[in-house]
Amino acid sequence: MPSALPEHLATRLRTVLRSADHPPGAAGTPTQWRAARDHWLDLLDASMPAELDESDVRRLIDFLSECGPSRASRRTPAEWSKTVDALVPELLFSTRQRLA
Repeated sequence: MPSALPEHLATRLRTVLRSADHPPGAAGTPTQWRAARDHWLDLLDASMPAELDESDVRRLIDFLSECGPSRASRRTPAEWSKTVDALVPELLFSTRQRLA
């Protein structure tokens, strides 16, 4: 059952998604990737509580893991991976905490 993510986590996720890009060699086309990113940004829209269930969280983690940093973000691929890796436990913990 979906429940609201903490606002601070949703804000961090929106920031990361905005600094993401479709990396070379990734699955799908850049257009498909942008549509998927926009879908996640819509789900995490600040105007309403971000409600994700456990399967949504896992798909979001998969999506972030397949993304790379945009040039504008000025992050290296290693910095990108570190950022995503830092979000994963927080996302998983948030889901488990909300389901308990």
